Amino acid sequence: MPDVTVVGASFAGIAAAVRLARVGHRVAVIPERDDWADALRSELGPTLSFPAPWRDLFKKSGRPAAGALGLHGLELVADDGAPTDRGERWYADRDAYGESVADAWRSFVDEADLTWQAVRPLGVEAELTPETSSDDAFRSVGLHPRHSLVDAARALPHPALRERVVGLSRERGLDPADQPAWLTSRLSIERTFGRWRLRDNAGATHPASTLVDVLLDRIADRGVAITSDAPSQPAANRAVIDTRDPEVRWHHPRPLRRSDTFFAQLRALPPISDPREPGAFAASASSAAGAEPWAQLLSGALAAYAAHAFLTGENIHPTRAGHTG
Repeated sequence: MPDVTVVGASFAGIAAAVRLARVGHRVAVIPERDDWADALRSELGPTLSFPAPWRDLFKKSGRPAAGALGLHGLELVADDGAPTDRGERWYADRDAYGESVADAWRSFVDEADLTWQAVRPLGVEAELTPETSSDDAFRSVGLHPRHSLVDAARALPHPALRERVVGLSRERGLDPADQPAWLTSRLSIERTFGRWRLRDNAGATHPASTLVDVLLDRIADRGVAITSDAPSQPAANRAVIDTRDPEVRWHHPRPLRRSDTFFAQLRALPPISDPREPGAFAASASSAAGAEPWAQLLSGALAAYAAHAFLTGENIHPTRAGHTG
């Protein structure tokens, strides 16, 4: 009988499952669909923009990423496509648009660096709390209650630069007017960590979706059961982590409703844990970290920490977050 049931085989669910199995829990995963592995593959593009959460997942669940990939004859290598490095990007923009435009983009992403530091404690590396999620707390770290990606893009002097900002949402089929301006933090992530590809021993590249095959090995290694028959209600000796996506999405704050802000929407996202429901946890694409696969991995990590603490009283949350740095 499992002492942890994970409902939904999402990236968040698999991340929570293998982490908890690594620290000694009996874990069962109940997928929503038979083709759950293919569904995971479809969420990954040709490259990875943030490898740190993947490396942390493999490290905290068994063989580190380099070794796990090596068993498949693969390694992570820097992508040699569009420049992401601060200096390389400036020179490319200068050559294409002129020095003033290059300066403007560099300064914009410098500000995005500060935004990334501001949002890391807000559901990415730690659960939101009443202390960290008040309007005053959000404002104190530079977030704005109503500014969207469209508003942020208006500060840029060239349409190509503005398109980079609104493209953060359009590439996922979302309206940039509905997305909070603090999602410019993704620009900081890409500049800091670059883009990465999988390469095999013969030098051929493979899509990032190949990582799902490596995850399947980790599930087997950790003895996680994939089943349709496991207890789905929490108890004193059993935690349940629901990783099904309730599809809570951002919307542009309504101008005539003062209480309708991006701050209020962030607080309304499904929490990782709820004191009113002991033993029940949630982590999904609707969690505060975000919907990207790497963000789901981090939400799954937070759910794993919370579930382990509920079952054992032990805090295994890292004192210094190394999974996003």
